[in-house]
Amino acid sequence: MTKVFNRIATFFQGLVEKYRNLGYKAKKKISFIIGRIFLYYVLIELAYLFILPFIYILTTSMMSYQDYLDPTVEWIPTSFEYKNFIDAWIGLSYPRSFLNSLITSLGSALLQSVSCAIIGYALGRFKFKGRNLLFLLMVLVLLIPPQTTILSSYGMWATFGLTNSYAPILVPCIFGLGLRGALFALIYMYFFQRIPDAMDDAARIDGAGPFRVFIQIMLPLVKSAISIVFIFSFVWHWNDNYEAPTYMFKNEMMTLQPKLEKIQTYYAEIMGYSGEASDFDKAMTEPMLFAGCLLVMIPVLIVYVAGQNKLASGIERLGVIE
Repeated sequence: MTKVFNRIATFFQGLVEKYRNLGYKAKKKISFIIGRIFLYYVLIELAYLFILPFIYILTTSMMSYQDYLDPTVEWIPTSFEYKNFIDAWIGLSYPRSFLNSLITSLGSALLQSVSCAIIGYALGRFKFKGRNLLFLLMVLVLLIPPQTTILSSYGMWATFGLTNSYAPILVPCIFGLGLRGALFALIYMYFFQRIPDAMDDAARIDGAGPFRVFIQIMLPLVKSAISIVFIFSFVWHWNDNYEAPTYMFKNEMMTLQPKLEKIQTYYAEIMGYSGEASDFDKAMTEPMLFAGCLLVMIPVLIVYVAGQNKLASGIERLGVIE
């Protein structure tokens, strides 16, 4: 054993001596390669941490309940149970629930992309009395949790008779509110503040008014901000499991998220359980539940893959200070 350690020590000492005798360019190249290896190792580890839950959901959704309860089956099922996706599709009432989620998510993303841009443009490019107060109020709106205002909001929409409709989700987005609306306005304000004042001056000399400057000059310069706001708004509204179920609680108006929570109730109904299902019966529904999770995740993944380049470039620009 001592000889082995001596050989290893001699080997590394020889490597150190060879490195010392190398030229500057060779040392720099070796340092670059070692740094790259370390960087790729860290990135692969991080990617593994993020991808692992998705792989687990994918493999579990294709298992039968026998494979799921079998401790010897971990990742690869003995047979692919595609019936889980059929049951999840029916249990989620997928076409109707998908339409509800699409209307609330896509509609909110489009409305917030426009309304928050107008607010961010006003706060970022104009100087007027009360501007700092408005900025402070907007930050307070961002900091106040929605749980503290949900009762009063529900009472207002119930008074108008607009519960179980899309109005409680979409109407606030028209005015720059809604889910994370204040944050999106701040993102726009940051981007607009980074645009040189010479752009405004040149447009005004040519006779352009505020609206024309906003539409033809400013908006094309903040395409990255538009991408960030649209993608984040879409994803956050799609995954919302608090506001949407509060206002839209009828079965035909539910989005996919609350439907996913009730998928085990659907399984109990088709199995004929009159009372509460046992833990074993609930475990039998886990593969179908994961299949439902995959069906809910797919639209968000499509949106992210389609807009990942613009999202990455926009986030990079958030850290650039002129």
